[in-house]
Amino acid sequence: MSLATKAFSIKTLAAVAVLSTAFVASSGLAQEQPAPAANAPSNTSAAQTPAPAASEQQPAPQARVQKFDDWYYRCIDGKAADGSTSTHCEVAQIATVKQGDQDVNVLTLAIAKATDAPAPSNKKAAKQPANDLVLTALVPLNMYIPAGLGIDAAEKPVVQLAYRNCNQTGCWSQQKLDAKMVAALTKASDGTGHVQMMNGQKVNIKFSLKGLPAALDALQKTASN
Repeated sequence: MSLATKAFSIKTLAAVAVLSTAFVASSGLAQEQPAPAANAPSNTSAAQTPAPAASEQQPAPQARVQKFDDWYYRCIDGKAADGSTSTHCEVAQIATVKQGDQDVNVLTLAIAKATDAPAPSNKKAAKQPANDLVLTALVPLNMYIPAGLGIDAAEKPVVQLAYRNCNQTGCWSQQKLDAKMVAALTKASDGTGHVQMMNGQKVNIKFSLKGLPAALDALQKTASN
């Protein structure tokens, strides 16, 4: 049975590294270790992130989570390169399908401040305001990479994301959101993710946009502090 015909549910986000931060770690891991690990991490109640080396493993930080309908606003304290404490916040949602007795993540979406995202590659992008938003997405493996990931709101195209890299966690993409994109997402009550699998099958992944405006308001308040 294809993903497009299955019932989707929204999964609660537990205490793990925020997705926008995990994207940076994932990109680095993919560059340093081209071959994926033999044993992929098992599904959890939040976005799956690459496991650190055994010598670096530490207890997972506890996320501060607030629910806004079907979206979650969460923050995690971490350590910056200079040893100081830094806080990373995002709003996120995970769409899952039932496969047997297990819930399988099929689309993880997270929106964070641009300052929490990877550093821009050009000087013009580096001048973006601190309250600019970046969308990070994670989908399962076996995707047709050139097709990318399309996001609709109320059945209207909003943004097209190109995959950055894939590893044992899945395929990652990230895109800065302009004001028009944010308005389209916050005015709709439902959205759809469009992906194409390696066998040519096109899959539509439904997700909810209820609660996103309030969650983004909480995120922007953090950005202004």
